[in-house]
This record gives sequence, C-alpha cells and structure tokens, in this order.
Amino acid sequence: MKDVLWYNSPAKYWTDALPLGNGTLGAMLFFDISEDRIALNHDRLWTGHPVNITNDKAKKAYGKACSLTAEGRLYDAQKELEKHFSTCWSQAYLPLGDIIIRYEDKGLLKKYKRELKLSRSMATAQYNLHSNDYSLEAFVSFPDNALVYRIKTVKPINFTVSLDCKLQSVTDISENMIITDGLCPSDSDSFSSKYPCHSLVYSKDEAEQGVSFTAALKINTDGVCSSDGEDLSVTGSTLTTLYFTAETNFENPFTPPCQSAKEPHSIVLERIGRLSKEEYNDLKTAHLKDYKELYDRVELDLCGKNKNSDLPTDKRLKKYQDDPTDLELYELFYNFARYLLISCSREGSAAANLQGIWSENLKAPWNSNYTVNINTEMNYWHALPCGLDRMCFPLFDLIHTLSITGEKTAADFYGARGFVCHHNSDLWGFTLPTSGSASWSYFNAASGWLCHHLYEYYEYSLDKAFLANTALPIMKKAAEFYLDILKENGDGTLSVSPSTSPENLYTDGRHSVSLAKSTTITDTVVLNLFNEILSACDELGICDEFYVTVRNAAEKIKPFKVGSYGQLLEWDDEYEECDIHHRHVSHLIGLHPFNLITPEKTPELAEACRATLFRRGDDGTGWSLAWKINFYARLGDGNSALRLLKRQLRPVRSRRKSDFNYGDGGGTYPNLFDAHPPFQIDGNFGAASGINEMLVKSDSECIYLLPALPDEWKNGSVKGMRVKGNMTIDFEWKDGKVASYSLRGGQKKVVFE
Repeated sequence: MKDVLWYNSPAKYWTDALPLGNGTLGAMLFFDISEDRIALNHDRLWTGHPVNITNDKAKKAYGKACSLTAEGRLYDAQKELEKHFSTCWSQAYLPLGDIIIRYEDKGLLKKYKRELKLSRSMATAQYNLHSNDYSLEAFVSFPDNALVYRIKTVKPINFTVSLDCKLQSVTDISENMIITDGLCPSDSDSFSSKYPCHSLVYSKDEAEQGVSFTAALKINTDGVCSSDGEDLSVTGSTLTTLYFTAETNFENPFTPPCQSAKEPHSIVLERIGRLSKEEYNDLKTAHLKDYKELYDRVELDLCGKNKNSDLPTDKRLKKYQDDPTDLELYELFYNFARYLLISCSREGSAAANLQGIWSENLKAPWNSNYTVNINTEMNYWHALPCGLDRMCFPLFDLIHTLSITGEKTAADFYGARGFVCHHNSDLWGFTLPTSGSASWSYFNAASGWLCHHLYEYYEYSLDKAFLANTALPIMKKAAEFYLDILKENGDGTLSVSPSTSPENLYTDGRHSVSLAKSTTITDTVVLNLFNEILSACDELGICDEFYVTVRNAAEKIKPFKVGSYGQLLEWDDEYEECDIHHRHVSHLIGLHPFNLITPEKTPELAEACRATLFRRGDDGTGWSLAWKINFYARLGDGNSALRLLKRQLRPVRSRRKSDFNYGDGGGTYPNLFDAHPPFQIDGNFGAASGINEMLVKSDSECIYLLPALPDEWKNGSVKGMRVKGNMTIDFEWKDGKVASYSLRGGQKKVVFE
C-alpha cells in the first residue's frame, strides 16, 4: 500500500501515534483500547510576546571582530563575538494537552487494526473487544477548523472523557462540554541558559503576558452524557461524536497579547456550537473535498509492489532492511511527506516548525522553533514540485515578518541597512544572534537564503504581481544588508567577513574555530540573492541604480575554490576540519537548493561537490541524509541518492518523551516520522524533495526527465508534477527510459529525456 499507514496494535509512544492536522490544529491519535489519548497542538501556542531586545555592545564588538579577522586573529574575533555580540534564545513552541478517553470495557481483544489514510487525511481503528465491535474515525477539518472524532460500537459502552491541558489553565465542565481557558508562559527562560527552554516563566507583569487561548470539547451521543465536575461520562453509547476546537488571542507578531482585541473564548463557543449542530457526514464531506483537491494533484508509481507491501507499517519498515524490493515503501514515504505538509502548513496558519505542528514536550528539543540555517528551508523544498504552492504562504508570511523585525537587528548589531536574520526564529519574528557558540549564533545568511523561496515561487508560478509586490521588495532589503557588510578580500573580490559555516569547526592547531575570513555558504547565498534580484528586475523591466549596484557587486563575489582532495572548500582556506563527517554540508548550497553549480555548466565544481560528499560520508542526522539525497540527485547520481534514501528508512525505536538521543543515527520512527533523532519533520520533507530531484529537474528553459533515476527504479510513472514556467508534466518510463510525456500550461520548454 502506498497511501495507508497501518498497525495491528495501539500506539505505545508518541512516535507510534498517527498525525492529523489542518495547519492550525494538530492531533496525534493513539487508539488505545482502555485509556486512549489524543495529543493536541495549536500552531500559535508559543512562549513569549513581542520584545525590543538589543545589545549596546554588539556594534562595537562587530567592528572589533572585523578588525581582528583582517589581522588573521580569527579565534580572538570569535571570542569577541561570543562574548559581546550574542543575546538570548528564541521562544518555544508548546503542546496544548491531551484528550483522554477511558473505556470501561475489558476483555479479550481481537482483530485490532488502526490506520492513517493519506488520501483522505483520516485516522481510523477497528477492533473487537469483549465480543463488541468498535469502529473509530477521526479527521481534522480545515474548512471547519476542528477535530472530529466518532466512536461507534455494536453494543452499548460506557466511557469518560477529559481534557488535560499542559499549560496554566482553568477548566469548566458542563453537561456535555469541557471548556479550558489558558495562558502561555511569558518566556522560555531564554536568557538564563546556554541551551534553550531551560524552564518556563509566567510573568506577573501584564505587559509581559503570553498568548491566551480557549479550547473546547463537546460531545453528541445516542447515550447519556453527564458530568461529575472532573470529566464527562458517557453511558449506553453506540454512537458518540467528539468535537474539539481551539483559538488564541494572537493577532500578529507585532501586537502584544495583552493588547489583543481578539476574544478566543467567544470565538470557540460560537464555533463549537455550530459544529455540534452539523451532520457528521456533512463535516466529513467538506473535509474530504478540501483535502483531496490538494493531495490528489500528484501521483507517483514505481511499479514495485511486493509481498511486504501489505504488512503493518512498522513491520514493513523492518522487513525492508533485508528485502529492499518493496518499492511501494518509497511511494508511501513520499506521499506521507506531501500529507504532512498539507496538514501542518495551510493558508492563515503559522509556518511549519522543526516538528511541523506536532510536539508533545513542554521543553521541546531546540524549542521546536524555526531553525533557519537549513531546517525551515528544507521544510518547503518539495512543496512547489508537488503542486502545494498554497502551503508556502505561511513561510512567506514568516519571511515578511523577519524582513520587518530584522531591520532593527541589522541597524543595531551591524550599523547596516536592510534586514538580517540569524540561525533561529519564532512566532514573534526573532532575528537576533543567539547565545552560545559562534558556529551557530553568528550565521547572518538566513535572510538571503529565505529570499530564494520567494523567487523560486515566481519561477514556478510566473506570478509577476507576486514578484513585484511581495518578493522583490523583500529581496532588495536583504541585499541592502549584504551590500553594507561586504568587504574587499585584497584581490578585487568581495566577501562577507568574518563568516561561519553553520555549526562546523576547524582547528588552528590550538583551538576549535568556527570563524573564518569568508565561508562558501555565506558568499554563495549573497551571490544567489544578487543573481535572483537581477533576474527579477529583468522580468519586470527594471534597470535602475540599485540594479547596477547589485550587478557590479555580484561580479566581484569571491568565486568557489577547490582543495587538495578535490573537494569544494568550506572556508576561505583549506583548514583541518575537526569532524570531516560533520552533519552539515552547507558549502554545497550552490549545488542544491541553488543552481549555481551544475554538471552541465560547471563540471569541475560539480566534481568537487562529489568529492566533498565522499569525504563527508553517508552518516548523518535525518535531515542531513535528506540533503545528501538532493545533492546526489543534482549530480545525476541516482544510485547514490537511493543509497541515502535507504539509510533514511532505517527503523528507529520509539522512546519515552524524556529519553532523547541526539546522535547522528538518522532513520525513521514506526509512524514514519523522521528521526534526527529525536523527531524532526525536515527529514521527511527533504527526502520527498530528493525523490522529486531524482525524477525531474527544470529551469527557465529546459525540463530534464529522469536526471538521476536509480537502476532499481526501472519502470514507473508520475502524474501532476509541477515544473518551472507554470507547467505540469505527466510522464512514464520503461526499462529506465522515458516512454511518454505530456505537458500542460505555461511556457514552451525543451524536454530532455
């Protein structure tokens, strides 16, 4: 099966459970037979509020670090930045709580099966307990902004329902409804620890109040619903429907919650009242119509169903390790990534964070925030080829926010125009350098990197209004910042100096050092941004003074360099790496996701990228494996790309939520969530992007079919894949060669088979 995850036992751990979502509400379904759990999330439940943080020493420290760098005193420059240039951590994404359903029925369990139907975005379970047939069904509706959960049995049953909130809250229970009003912490204690989310802080100052929220659960039943003040009791039921919805008082990243005019309590009461009057089948029909229009756009068929394809998904994942002929598993993994993006990033929602929308921990790894030195960007790599253009809108909203909040950071910390964003962000548009090592905190290329998503959206859509009114103004602001901080290298070239390569270190013989006179990733981001601004201006017929300034600077950006091993250099010189197998391979950004290095136009640099990948090796975290799949696909090496995809599909055991393993193992949890470990959704999305790259590559002039087809994928077809130029392509291949294709819409292009 390629569109169903299924299991023959209830979920024990969170990474065994089945995810549902509509961009705003997230739910994890366990389908336990005695004490069932539905873990809940809301995309606007974050710690914090808008703040005006600065560092009076930062600008001076930056100037001193620049001088020390020019003198070759790189470690001293690094210490200066770590001591005087950094600030605090971003705020943290939070879980809402759990719906707990406790059943009275006990007895022999038979015929248990729970499923997540990707093509319908519905989770179901069927089983026989104590000679009673149970049928459970759940979905999270985007049109109605609610979780709907139906419990159907042949014989009457009794159970209780409670709503347990993890945050500061008060709960009121009436005859058939639970209403919880709560408050998010004012801060995740972002100043007090080297690492984020040390503890949660509730300030007594009203001006520092966090986001407030209301959640409501209502029951319709053919039995009797009553309350003892602790929970809701349902007796004599054969058909019960639970409706859950939530709302916050978050208005925008710039309005403090204490000043919000939004009243979540009244909104939730109106919504839950309306929902409970609707027919179940009407809500389900509206949900399916909305969802399937998105999911059904693309279909991948690798013609590889085998005897393991019908096994429970966790057992199938284990069997695959010994028998990788189950090609349908790749289709399932690909479809799951499309499903997850539709479920966690919709119009009007927040952008997908490190865990999409699903998180169970009050102190989530890395705050479950926006890590914009790779992870947030990777979340959206597969969106446009999969026809999920509308799923990108929350990302564009985030970029717009950063282009505003990042102006102050650029001015206060660098004395520069434009805007900048460093390696972390959050719901409030955090753009500051965090505390800790300069290897992560002093990464000022995120703003330029994020702008690539804006221009790429134009490349796919050819929406000139978007290009002129949304993309180009933000891109120009990002460019202003880099124009102000670029420095002469002494040979006529320009670089951002000093600079880092995300989270990687080299040794100078005495110290582990992250700072260099220049780094390949930062200069590549700047060059790509400048080139895309020039292309955007050409598309819009603009040739002004700014255009000329950008063009002149682009011509001087320091070129790529190749080292003694034939590898692409990561820093300005060939330093000894502290870890040659480091998970980040950021200096290959010109190969992917940018198009500055290609085997066709820059073969020597492409081979240098290949040598770099060989030195780095195949190990890495989940997202690291995913990026390497994309790199190999861009190099036309489908077999190596598939080798990494197979590594990504290694089973990882689910663990208790407090038992994190931050190693470089990578892999996949039983519910197909990507394992960093712990869970990070970027690996799911990056792997799907890698599959796209193996099958289709497009630019402004050409479409390349099967540019990196693995030998094992001999036959197959794709329907509905989007390519640049506002076009859609269907194609089929047999024995490794294109058998037929058809194009719809957009510009005429040359197709290479």
